[in-house]
Amino acid sequence: MTDEHGAGRPGHGPIAALWDSLPEPLKHKLLPGFTGKRHLLDVAGWCLRSGNPGLTPVAVDAVRTAFGENPLDGAMAKELLAVEPLRQLLPEPTRRSLAGLASLWRRPESIAYYHRLLARRDFERTLDFIEQSAAREPENLFWREQAVAMGLVGNAPDRAESVALAGFPSLPEMAPLKDCAAARILAFRGRGADAARLYRQTADVFGPAFAGVGAGLALLAEGDRASASLLLIGGLRHAPWNTSLLLRLYDLLAGHDEEVRPLGGSVAVLLYSWNKAVELDATLRSLLQSELAGASLFVLDNGSTDGTAEVLRSWQTRFDSRLGPGRFTVLTLPVNIGAPAARNWLMRLQAVARHDFACYLDDDVEIPSDWLLRLGAAVHHYPEAGVWGCKVVDHANGALIQSADSHLLVDEDGPPPDLSRLAPNPFRLSDLHIQTLDCGLLDILRPCASVTGCCHLFRTRDLLEVGDFAIHLSPSQYDDMERDLRLCEAGRFPVYQGHLGVRHRKRTGAASRVSDREEGNALGNKYKMQTMHERSALVAAMHAERALLDADLWRKLGLVERALLG
Repeated sequence: MTDEHGAGRPGHGPIAALWDSLPEPLKHKLLPGFTGKRHLLDVAGWCLRSGNPGLTPVAVDAVRTAFGENPLDGAMAKELLAVEPLRQLLPEPTRRSLAGLASLWRRPESIAYYHRLLARRDFERTLDFIEQSAAREPENLFWREQAVAMGLVGNAPDRAESVALAGFPSLPEMAPLKDCAAARILAFRGRGADAARLYRQTADVFGPAFAGVGAGLALLAEGDRASASLLLIGGLRHAPWNTSLLLRLYDLLAGHDEEVRPLGGSVAVLLYSWNKAVELDATLRSLLQSELAGASLFVLDNGSTDGTAEVLRSWQTRFDSRLGPGRFTVLTLPVNIGAPAARNWLMRLQAVARHDFACYLDDDVEIPSDWLLRLGAAVHHYPEAGVWGCKVVDHANGALIQSADSHLLVDEDGPPPDLSRLAPNPFRLSDLHIQTLDCGLLDILRPCASVTGCCHLFRTRDLLEVGDFAIHLSPSQYDDMERDLRLCEAGRFPVYQGHLGVRHRKRTGAASRVSDREEGNALGNKYKMQTMHERSALVAAMHAERALLDADLWRKLGLVERALLG
């Protein structure tokens, strides 16, 4: 895969020198990104266990970044302070703030009811309970931590602010924690300049890199690209190992985050739907309002028994008027054949095969008007990809990322495949995107191992050549992941277009819970998917992806190094 802004491996500059000096296992941990509490603490732990003092700055920055992303997490603070070698390495302001947090944070003895509320995903009642508990225990930062987390997840930043920050302990070592929590809330509310000011005040505790990144991304979201560039460049000077920052900065400097391009060919947009008339109606409205030059739509009514047929009839005239007759095709099946079979049915239509591209789109998404042009930019920069995907966020709360770039992780030293185990041939995909809220750091364009099936684009000839989606994985979501694994094993890696955000109407609350039967079916499909791939093939694909990510990073270093040195 190529990119026009870099040529070969740059041989000079602080990032190039740093990356060349890193041990290979650490590079493998850094390539997926530099965010998410579990991931960052894993990076820090590896650095400390290595016994290499040269990796101390990486370990310290990883810990401070994890702390900054979770400034009221007292459980993490206690765990970090219990690691004597680490405590001695941390700067004094960081140690003081960790100790202050640990002393004021305690897990309540009786928390079963709170956990039941969390399981129900009833954000309003959960926030009510948190507010009542915080009023009873105003000095216990546990409830303030929960207020920030659930207030932002529940799309209620005002309540997060009022419960978490009012009457916050006034100790000097606690001020940066309050500022950091307030900055996260302000950024969430779209007050980027105010958030940036607070982030920059926290550098002594969370590190200049974290403070610069937080401030830069907050200003970038507000449209101040010049100030954001300076802050992100400054952050990278302090943390040249921060791959997430490097990739985001590259796209900012190269203009990829604003780039739109025509696909350069015709595209068949493929939808299938079963008993989701309301969601489908909203998705088609979003489609009609988008740029659809050269597109034809094919919608499969997958045996629906609700009002889906009426919805499709209502949209026929509008799409015929917008696109021209014959560009909106409805197919109706008498029964629900499942998602993989529906995908296969659509891709095998002769009318679809006449298009240069085929794009599957879920029936419960909302797309921006330039969605195809964003995918066109991804195709332009990575023309040989096996599939191009996007970032998917929760429809009700865009700060919750449901899917981003996923990377293949296989334990090479794990036990051999064993069909008697629930996980007979275990592997997993990275999940950094669900370890943190969306602050813009994952808005990047690069290769990966898997992209979401909510919105993914194929060259039609490649789609047909690689073969069908696995029908025996119906009705789970694993059929698109399994097909991506086949692409990886064939060296045709997916590409993630993180500058295209698609909102997914994923149900919350009681409606999101599944039955024991459905959960058992999903586990069974996960088992089957693992038996479909040889361990050796997965390991080879993982190594090939790492090499691809490394080469992609090196191609982008030139432009970033020039910005740092300029």
